[in-house]
Amino acid sequence: MLHITVQGRGSCESRPGDTILEALIRAALPGAALTGNGIILSAPCGGRGICGKCRITLLKGTVELRDTKVIPKPGDSFSACRGTTLSDITIELPEEEIIAETITDLSADTKPKRIEKPGRKKVLHAGIGVDIGTTTVQAELIDLGSGKSLETITALNDQRSFGADVMSRINAARNGQSGELSAVLNRQIEGILQHCLYKWNLSGIEQATISGNTTMLHFFCGADPSGMGVVPFTPVFLEERHFPGKELNLSVGQIGVLPGISAFVGADIVSGLAFLDILNRKKDSLLVDIGTNGEIALWKKAEQRLLCCSTAAGPCFAGAEISCGMGALPGAINRISINDKPVSAGNIFNCGPLVYSTLGNSMPRGICGAGLIDAIAALKQLSVIDETGALTDEYIETGFPLAEGLTISQKDIRRFQLAKSAICSGITVLCKRAGLNPAKLDAVYIAGGLGFYIDIKNAVATGLLPPEFTETLPGKIAVCGNLSLKGAVQSLIESAFLQRCKKIIAHSNIVELAADADFSEAFTENMLFP
Repeated sequence: MLHITVQGRGSCESRPGDTILEALIRAALPGAALTGNGIILSAPCGGRGICGKCRITLLKGTVELRDTKVIPKPGDSFSACRGTTLSDITIELPEEEIIAETITDLSADTKPKRIEKPGRKKVLHAGIGVDIGTTTVQAELIDLGSGKSLETITALNDQRSFGADVMSRINAARNGQSGELSAVLNRQIEGILQHCLYKWNLSGIEQATISGNTTMLHFFCGADPSGMGVVPFTPVFLEERHFPGKELNLSVGQIGVLPGISAFVGADIVSGLAFLDILNRKKDSLLVDIGTNGEIALWKKAEQRLLCCSTAAGPCFAGAEISCGMGALPGAINRISINDKPVSAGNIFNCGPLVYSTLGNSMPRGICGAGLIDAIAALKQLSVIDETGALTDEYIETGFPLAEGLTISQKDIRRFQLAKSAICSGITVLCKRAGLNPAKLDAVYIAGGLGFYIDIKNAVATGLLPPEFTETLPGKIAVCGNLSLKGAVQSLIESAFLQRCKKIIAHSNIVELAADADFSEAFTENMLFP
């Protein structure tokens, strides 16, 4: 048995024939023979060797690249999904992975600082709401006695080694890895629980409410989501579920899992709609949850009708398909504008005609989804791209420079066009089915991780949101952040919340976009930039 040592992180075993990525994935499972903390490496393409994002650097030892039989030298970088060990090796993770691990490491042997303030009343009854997204896992600890929020924790989903989007994870499950995906996820949830128990010196956490998309909730409950990977896309369950925590080996008294509507319109959208109390709103309202699987719901007040759909935006907005893309971590470019317009406060960087800021005011390491939207809007305004998305001849080979080593390529723009067209076309078709003009909507709510940072005007300018929303902008569009998590937390303190979720599901009508001629036509049109 050979060993892989990850500099600064620990070591794990490598079986004969394993790729380095496969060995790292196995080491992240509960009970693995691992020295040090779990090692998670992002692999947006699920280890198929096509995205180049799981790059590592060889420091010592001998590796063979399985497709070319090339033997990299120490100091060389290559994709972990292509390398197999020929000896004990030492590797280094990419800088952004080290940053992600440092921020989100919630393992049992990394103890946070305890909250101990003189005179602070001890929390006697604690609950936790959790939103399990494809890209991120977010949790909020609350004092059940007062309803006060104690702490919010955000971490990249540890399943990212299996692929960046829902279908990659479902395909991994169909290949026999459903148990591994469940184990990795629940280990991460347990890490969050242990973090909260220790930091807040709690005797226990009484209740957890879990929200998320249907696929993630299947993994959490230990159900195989493989049936959602083929027509007719059949989930094992959609109804709410309840477990004692010990049944899932989690350090919490009772667990409630919120219900969903369909395979791809999950508890996350139901939770958000219930938090908004959408059925009691006396106006036509649209909720758009922008993620790898864009979920959209439209409430038409006059007809008491709720239309829902999902559209596969893919992991573009999470940075996974973009050459210099990354998650919303320190160093991610999150705001860009033409140099005569202001950006957010903090360290301001310049690159040619652009100015930009980064999360954490760190040196730029990549670009996150909100920054990408701003970048495309700026390129359009500068006439660097035309309405078809084609770069000018000056940048067609090199890409447009954002910072040293960071560029927006033609392929990046095409991937953005596919993602933005999916979202915009879903909105367009849903409004058409309801007989509503998007410009006449009374309220629009933008949710999801991207919803924390998105510039609405740039989202409209790039065609991510319909051009009619220009008329809706003043006072009618609200950026809401993670409504799924807000709903999960609300369910802990409001006894009527679950009944509201069930009523929403009863009012819901699914619009299937895959076979919709209007969607196909809209998708083609919305590939263009307005």
